[in-house]
Amino acid sequence: MTPLDKAFIEATENPDRESDFYNLFLNSDLFIPTYDIPRERREIRLGKEETISPIVIESNGVQFLMLFDTEERLSAWAKREIGFVRMPGHAIVEMVDPSIHWALNVGTEYFKEFAPEEIEWLKSSLEQSKAKEIILERETEVLIGVPAKIPEGLVDSFKRTAARNKEVREAFIAQVYYVKEGEKPHLALVLRLDQASKSVHDGIRDDFVVASRGYFAEGDYIDIHIDDGNGISYEITQAVSPFYKRVK
Repeated sequence: MTPLDKAFIEATENPDRESDFYNLFLNSDLFIPTYDIPRERREIRLGKEETISPIVIESNGVQFLMLFDTEERLSAWAKREIGFVRMPGHAIVEMVDPSIHWALNVGTEYFKEFAPEEIEWLKSSLEQSKAKEIILERETEVLIGVPAKIPEGLVDSFKRTAARNKEVREAFIAQVYYVKEGEKPHLALVLRLDQASKSVHDGIRDDFVVASRGYFAEGDYIDIHIDDGNGISYEITQAVSPFYKRVK
């Protein structure tokens, strides 16, 4: 049983856990069978101009995009050498035509079908949780320190996300407080990245936004900074130790 299987079973038994399943689905690496067989495994994420040629299966007049949460399940279904791409669930929601159905883990007892209406709902949910830019006034005082509390599971979610984005060298979490009316202490994530295009950096930031879904109460949030060696991002890297370091 995979983590996604467990979340699916819990969601079917308790409707209050449905959001846990969807959040995990959006943040999980999924395998899509393709017609072409590339020489190397292809990993796709947002921020890269990629196209894919997925295998679409028709059954009773309904078209299905096949999705699997492990390579072994994909191979067991295909029963032959087959091409595939691996990408996070949220990238699939963003990239793939939502007018067809999705079939997750066909051939297992944890099979789930996603209807087009459900996919459109996921797409709308992602749009609502997109990162929003906040511009502080130059004279705003900012207090930075070690977090008093980090939601359980958030660091592990960020570590998994960092590991699948090879440009992430280090990651830091601090508590920050913008000293002005209406503000309260909140968390801030700083990512120290290799040089890459802005679209790649934006894609990595989006990946971490999705990785934080489900961990904060309504009204709470986390800042996400790309370390540029200046300002708040620099001060955070000096105030706290990294919770993630890339294995060389």
